[in-house]
Amino acid sequence: MERVLITGVSGLLGSNLAFNLSDRFEVAGTYHSNPMRFNGYECFPMDLKRADETWSIIRRVKPQMVIHCAAQTGVDYCEEQPEDAFRVNVEGTESLAKAAAHAGSKFVYISTDSIFDGETGGYREDAKPRPVNVYAESKLLGERATQSYAEDHLIIRTNIYGWNVRPKLSLAEWILDGLENGRQVPAFWDIYFSPILVNDLAEVLAEMVAADLTGIYHVAAADRCTKFDFARMVCQTFEKDPELVCSAGSEEVGLKALRPKDTSLDVTKVSKVLGKSMPTVSDGIRRFRLLKENGYVDRLRATLTQGEVN
Repeated sequence: MERVLITGVSGLLGSNLAFNLSDRFEVAGTYHSNPMRFNGYECFPMDLKRADETWSIIRRVKPQMVIHCAAQTGVDYCEEQPEDAFRVNVEGTESLAKAAAHAGSKFVYISTDSIFDGETGGYREDAKPRPVNVYAESKLLGERATQSYAEDHLIIRTNIYGWNVRPKLSLAEWILDGLENGRQVPAFWDIYFSPILVNDLAEVLAEMVAADLTGIYHVAAADRCTKFDFARMVCQTFEKDPELVCSAGSEEVGLKALRPKDTSLDVTKVSKVLGKSMPTVSDGIRRFRLLKENGYVDRLRATLTQGEVN
């Protein structure tokens, strides 16, 4: 069984990838500020701002593949602290890509739909990136570091939601939490995206790796919606009060960093290569509810013991 190292295993993406890929790979993970121990695989502390730590972990784990999920993802934080954003998202990616290449490991870099300016939407892989904020710029430079230093690389641009292993709410969880507690849920009517359930992304990623794909791919929902539409779909799927969902404009709430208006992605390339359609937004939200009902969230969180670590 091939060994895979997943960075950022304490986050939404990393934890769900580890859980969903553990039956196909021997998984090891890294965390930064949230110490973790998961039943079934090792976790190690790693600071992406310290190249010596990234090289040490690669030498210790000896993975055949590295899936790089860890990042500084706070968009407004990155705008206020650009030096930290670039150290983590660019320099950290560069050192990890170099270490992976030196070890002969395939390097999978999880990027973002935010690298585009949002002027048109429906972006293909060959569309010209035009980041409008520091976070997006740092992730784009992370892509370029991956291309420069990891010969065997796969770059996945995406936008995810799902059930988090920690008490930190993803977009869909935040919406549902508000609805279940009778709070008004404001959602942007003027921002479009094509979000994919993290479990669906994990399955597609596994197929991409099995097919030994390289290069850049967009992995997202087959369609797009506004964030207001997304909130209404969550509300309808979970049978909550639709009056609690209210529309808001992105320019009305005082965000520190500019947000692109339409980062929806064209998924034709990955669909054609894998011979399968990507799920629609509504498909993903329905599965999001089924996962909860079928005990997935409990099983995911049962693998975690916070505190004592390796």
